[in-house]
Amino acid sequence: GTEREGTFDRVLADVPCSGDGTIRKNPGIWRHWNHLGSLALHPLQLSIALRGARLTKVGGYVVYSTCSMNPMENESVVAELLRVSDGSLVLEDPRERMEGLIARPGWASWRVLREGQNRTRKAMKDWKKKNNSKMMAKKKKFDEMREEADGHYGPAKKEAKVDDTSKDGDEKRKDEDQNKKVEKEEEKFVPSLFDTKPYIPPVTWDEAALNERTTSLGFHEYKSYDEVEPEWRRRVRASCFPPTEEEAKKFELEKCLRCLPQDMDTGGFFVALLKKVKPLNMAAIERMNTLAKESRGGGEVDGQVPKKGKDKKEQKSETDKKGSESEDVAMTESSAAEDKTDGEPTTTSEAKDDDKPKEENKKENEEEETIRKAPQGKVGMYHKHQKKEDLSKQDFVPADPSVWPPIVKEFGLDTSTFPTDQFFVRASGEAKILYFLCKHVKGELIDRGIQERVTVINSGLKAFERCSLKESNHMSYRLAQEGIQYIVPHMTKRILSANMDDFCGCIKLGFTPFDSFSEKFQEGLKELTPGSFIVTLEGFEKDVAKKMYLTMWRRTNNCVNCFVTKIEMEAMLSKMRALGYVSKKEDEEVKSGESAGKEPAVEEKMDTSS
Repeated sequence: GTEREGTFDRVLADVPCSGDGTIRKNPGIWRHWNHLGSLALHPLQLSIALRGARLTKVGGYVVYSTCSMNPMENESVVAELLRVSDGSLVLEDPRERMEGLIARPGWASWRVLREGQNRTRKAMKDWKKKNNSKMMAKKKKFDEMREEADGHYGPAKKEAKVDDTSKDGDEKRKDEDQNKKVEKEEEKFVPSLFDTKPYIPPVTWDEAALNERTTSLGFHEYKSYDEVEPEWRRRVRASCFPPTEEEAKKFELEKCLRCLPQDMDTGGFFVALLKKVKPLNMAAIERMNTLAKESRGGGEVDGQVPKKGKDKKEQKSETDKKGSESEDVAMTESSAAEDKTDGEPTTTSEAKDDDKPKEENKKENEEEETIRKAPQGKVGMYHKHQKKEDLSKQDFVPADPSVWPPIVKEFGLDTSTFPTDQFFVRASGEAKILYFLCKHVKGELIDRGIQERVTVINSGLKAFERCSLKESNHMSYRLAQEGIQYIVPHMTKRILSANMDDFCGCIKLGFTPFDSFSEKFQEGLKELTPGSFIVTLEGFEKDVAKKMYLTMWRRTNNCVNCFVTKIEMEAMLSKMRALGYVSKKEDEEVKSGESAGKEPAVEEKMDTSS
């Protein structure tokens, strides 16, 4: 590094994460969550954090944040960042300057675990499929038929004479087959005593109880990196392990912020504030380039292409070396050096091109220029896709006042309280979506000309969308679920209240006929004209924070559609379960499961263990 490295005074590295801290608002994540995902994200997160530190000026700050509570994605990344930077970065504690913030200290030690192959989603799914009540009943019937057949005809056994010379070979082959069978059995999913429905928390949280639980659930624990098997070292890395006692005192990881959902009624977040006190060393830059190369599937780093005629080790070392050198040049000269032109080759490829004839270079440059300049008019899906992407970079401008009269009339919006000045559209002239922006974003950023200095990729929530259905000839916009909580308090028309059963009945994909609901709710539906409307849960009409609202569509054929994403439908059903509601279908499944004696394998195991 050099004293002139860095471009920005402040850098926020809000890295991709497993998102387990957001389960409270997005329960669907838990269904697909696994620990291997966190281990896979670790190197990418470290790469982004190093890149953020590289872009930060000396004396500036870089913030590392995730919406995960897993130390593999949090403290382990920060610890490695401090370790590899070797004094260039120091942790700072922002608690004093953030009054009202409740944040727990970061961890200085943690366990390094991995899930076994027999605990993958596929293995668990296959086991459940083969061991449900229907399959168990079929298996029992088949075993009874086989026993009956053996008893009637007698087991057919034949003893074959074996030569002494081939006896040893057969025994060896038999042992190998037995070993293979054992290995295969180990790979199969084995239900844990702790896989209970409903979930039963541990009686005690002591070390022995936790070890028993993690082992039973198929986790492997490593005390050090030396214990990691060679085939797992690409996932479980040395940087995943906690720092030594000496490093822990030096790093001061307790300065990190762990914001737990129950402390402030929010989601779960991890935040680390680091100050850059001197330029990054060459080791940190090389590590950044290596991780960047790996995250791109082992491809080129910063545009570097290995030369032909050299073995792989020489190519790798030369690529990493030149990648870091070109990175230094780009960072020390100016920030514009990095953003020169998309796809433009760097120093190595330019030197490579000098060996080619000038005519060939000229021809390639002309081809690049042709690709770069998009032709006018309709030229296929590629051009349409590019055009669509360009629209997302249009500035946000206030919505045209002429769009409001029909919307206000249709949904009975209270004009004395409805904030029409907080609705914006893209400056493309089409106004397909009306976005709702909060007062602070509008007043502190948009009104102060932030869009003149940076490109705003996205902001606000979708509140209304242009309607393309023929049934809505009288109305050009429909309600959008994303920002519905800011519209409902001002609505006086096209809003229905539903009981638990009717509300749950609305949460379905496809068409739902009127006769699926109670008579009272059907009467309300029949009074509506075709178009967009809202269904609220009884008792939660004014509770905006809970957002128990559904954006619906009333069709002409006495059916309704739920215009809510599948993942939000799951979240809504989860909220209803938390309120104590059990749907008729779930109730029937529980009763049938109890009568059929579901999950016999788990129950038998629990009995034998006691």
